[in-house]
Formats: sequence, C-alpha cells, structure tokens
Amino acid sequence: MPPEKDTEKSQPSTSTSVYEDKSPITMGAIKTFFSSPGAKFVLLGVIIFTLIIPTLMVWALVEERSQRAETVAREIAQGWGGAQLINGPYLIVPYTRLEKTPVTNNNGRTEMQERVVTKHAIFSPDKLRMGGTIDVEERKKSIYKTQLYHFKNNLKGSFADFDMSKIREAGGTPKPENAFLAVGISDTAGFRSDIFLKVDGKNEGQFLPGLNSIGNASHTSMKYNQSRSGNGIHIPINSDKLVAGFEFEISMALNGSRKIAFVPAGKTTQLDIQSNWPHPGFSGKFLPEERKITEAGFSATWTIPNLARGISEVQLSSHLPQAGTSIGVNFVEPLSFYQVTSRSLKYAVGFFSLVFLAVFILELYGKSSLHWIQYILTGLAMIIFYVLLLALAEQVGFLVAYCIAAIATTILIAWYVGDALGNKNGSAIVGGVLATTYLVMYMILNEETYALLAGSLIAFIAIAATMYATRNIDWGGQSHDEISA
Repeated sequence: MPPEKDTEKSQPSTSTSVYEDKSPITMGAIKTFFSSPGAKFVLLGVIIFTLIIPTLMVWALVEERSQRAETVAREIAQGWGGAQLINGPYLIVPYTRLEKTPVTNNNGRTEMQERVVTKHAIFSPDKLRMGGTIDVEERKKSIYKTQLYHFKNNLKGSFADFDMSKIREAGGTPKPENAFLAVGISDTAGFRSDIFLKVDGKNEGQFLPGLNSIGNASHTSMKYNQSRSGNGIHIPINSDKLVAGFEFEISMALNGSRKIAFVPAGKTTQLDIQSNWPHPGFSGKFLPEERKITEAGFSATWTIPNLARGISEVQLSSHLPQAGTSIGVNFVEPLSFYQVTSRSLKYAVGFFSLVFLAVFILELYGKSSLHWIQYILTGLAMIIFYVLLLALAEQVGFLVAYCIAAIATTILIAWYVGDALGNKNGSAIVGGVLATTYLVMYMILNEETYALLAGSLIAFIAIAATMYATRNIDWGGQSHDEISA
C-alpha cells in the first residue's frame, strides 16, 4: 500500500491552482489598461505639462534678449539724450529765517542755537503755454534699435505780481534781489544749443546750468534720468520784475529718446505738440483733450486748470514741485516682438493640447498609433517654433518671422505625423489644424482686447469637437462582457 504522503503529494495544491488561474487575468487586465485610449489620453496630459519645462526655458531666453535690447537702447541714448521730463519754468525767491539748530560746543555738549538759514519760495506761472514739434527717428546698433527724437519747444507765459505774504507768515525775510527762473530738465545732455530768455519781449540773457541750489523733483511713474538732484537750467531775474509781474518766452531744442513728459507748471497750462511718429502712447495723469493720429504722425492738445493740477501756486520747498501730475508721450514700436513673443508663450499649453487632440483622434479612427516618444518630438517641434520666431524677428521683423516659423513648423509636423500614421489625409488634417491655430494665435496677439474672448471660444469649439468625435470610444479598451468574463 503506497504511503499516505504520496497520495497527498499527487493531489494538486489549491493555492498554486488559484494563483495560476488568476495571474493571466491580472496581467492581461493591466496590459489592456495601459494600451487603452483612456490611459493614452492621460499620458498625453502628462506629456503636455512636461513640455512646460522647455517652454519656460524659451520664455527665459526671450526675457534675456529683451533685457539686452533695453541695455543697447540705453547705450544709444547716452550719446544723444535719455527720456526727457520738462518741469517748469518756476520763479524761485530765496528768503532767510532764524532756526534753532543743534551745535556741539567745545565740551562735547550739544546745544540748540539760532542761526540764519536760506530757504526758497517757488512760484508757479499764472499762465503757461508749451508748444513744439517732435521729430522721431529710429537708430540701430547691431540688430537692436530704439527711438530717438529732436524736440523744438517754445514756452510762453506770464507771472502775476508776487505776494510775499506766505514767506512772511513762515517767519521769513524775502530776498527778491536773488530771485531766479528755473526749469527742470531730466537729462541736460540732450541740449545742443544755448537757451535764452525773453522778458516782456526783450532778451534777458542766457540760461546757466543747474538749478542753483534747488533740487529737481523725481518722477514716480516713468523712468527718467534723475541721477542728479539739480538737473536743469536757471537764470537770474531782475527784482524790479517782481513788483508788477512779467511775461516770458523760452525757446529750446532738446534731444531725447523713447519718451517725453511735461509737468503742468502753470496755474493754467496748455500743451500743443506735433510729431511725425504714428504710434504714440499717451500716459500720465492727464490724457489729451484733442488728438489726431495718422500714418504721417500725430498732434495732441492738453489744457490743465489749477484745480486739476492739485499743486499750490506758492510752495515753500527745497525742490521743484513733484512730477506725479505729468503729461507723458511714449514713442512706442507698433509691434514689440519681444513682448508679443512672450505673450504668445502664454498660449503654449493650449496650442499643444489642440494639436495633440487632433493627432489622438486620428489614432482612434486609424489603424496605426504614435508612440509617446513621437508625441514628445512633436511637442518639441512646436517649441522650436518660438525659438525660430524670436531669432528671425530680430533680423527681418515680426510679421515675416511669424510666417516663416509657422509655415516651417506646420510642414514639419504635418509630414511627420502623417508618415508615422501612414495616413495621407492625416497630414492634411494636422496641417490644417496647425495652420488654423497659428492664424488664430496671430489674430489674438494683434487684438489683445479680444484675446480672452477669442481664446475661450476656440477652447470651447476644440473640446466640443473632441467630445463629439470620441462619444462612442471605448476608453477602457475592452467591452463590458470581456471585463465580466
């Protein structure tokens, strides 16, 4: 009789049988899941977000080139004149008063002693009219360029008879014999000729450099050359003129670059300017009341009353009035390709998604499919579009660069996807999607006002088309019966 253990040994193991029966089902289910359209869709999402990393690297390149262009623009302006801010003219009347100041005696003790100090009262013109022409030209250095201008300005106005009561109320003694007229200029390197003053129609003399112990106000909203607190010009005024007031006229020629601003120094200020630049950017606290912009240039007019100016007509200060109420004009480029390229990168994720969705749908309805590596290569080709755009725009301009980069990228990706899928119609479909996307993107970049509306409509149409095309797709890659079995 055979041993009992041999009989037991010949019986199949229950645990081994269960494992062997379940293992093929588990491995098959896993394999089916990873080959399903649902898993592929999720993988494409991961690839799209992974492509953000090289996209950010391109964005950093754009910013670096933009900063380099800004540096070169400043270098060009150094030999011509920077952004200009004209503040004035103002009449400055010095006065003296007794003030207690700390003084250290021989014993090392600090005592308060009275001494005479000199201060200044700053009077605004009763009326001020500024008018002139601004001739703008583009100056290049290597592949970079900036806008330079020559400004011919005429300042006319009048000062009423001067009331010194505010000085006396402050405990001061006016010194009208030391009075002078001052005009703040942010970058005096822009002067190319002497500046003369006419008082009541007669030549009064030539302006001197500096503000004669008065500081120039710094501008808070635009970048001007304010490295020296005394930037400007001044000229002494005969004290006899302070009794009944006087009319003045100042003609000046001034070079500058990229932007110019004026402080409404008068109780009533009127500004009229004309320029040959067809792309002005008006800034500052006051916009022009009237303006006319054509392809030949622009003209603009401002009128600012004293109430809107918000500055006292007499100020006891060591600086010219603050320039926060200035009127500014920027001579902007019609299309700054650094800014536009940087803006286009914001739509990169949506761009990748549209193209990948089109290719994914072609896969679902075709017999072949792309490997995930091929999707990454397609995404990298779309990223190279931005590099091409930046490099070509610096050489031939944005519009030509955009057309070349878009056409080249469209042909490359359409050929690659169509050949990989073995579908000639696939090349045409992907090419159409790319061409349409590039066209719409260009329209969005040029019409920033409607960018959000257009982008949202495109996104809605894209997701609606995808939902319609995939409404009957088995995302799990197997039927319900197969799963039940």
